[in-house]
Amino acid sequence: MLRTVARPSRAFLPLLALALASCSSSETIDQQSKRAASTAQAAVLLSDAWLSGAAPSHYASSALQTFAETLADAGRQVESASPSDRGKRDSLAAAVTRLSNAARRAKDAVEAEQDAQVGQAQQDLRAAQADLAAAYRQYFAQQQ
Repeated sequence: MLRTVARPSRAFLPLLALALASCSSSETIDQQSKRAASTAQAAVLLSDAWLSGAAPSHYASSALQTFAETLADAGRQVESASPSDRGKRDSLAAAVTRLSNAARRAKDAVEAEQDAQVGQAQQDLRAAQADLAAAYRQYFAQQQ
């Protein structure tokens, strides 16, 4: 049995593109901000586990590397989203970048077995988490 495939009219395609572009920016920023927040919390918890001796160095280092990469990707996604307010979007992106940098510093400190530097990176993660939460509230307050 042969099936025919309907082709969308040319007038429909610009409407589809407009619809996708109009909803994806805010959704992307929301999704990536939440992704960053949960990844950062995992990095904090893993740092705690490593500092207490409950997580081996090779596991902590590998996981923190993955967290840093995930955070860097989330930051790029936020930066590339079309903002309704560029300054507020940039505040979110900056907080996510700080999270990624702190996770990378924690990884490097774990590899060097430097407890104090892991503790400092963990404090930086927590401070950037607070900045992300504030920037998120500020960004989405405008849309309500």
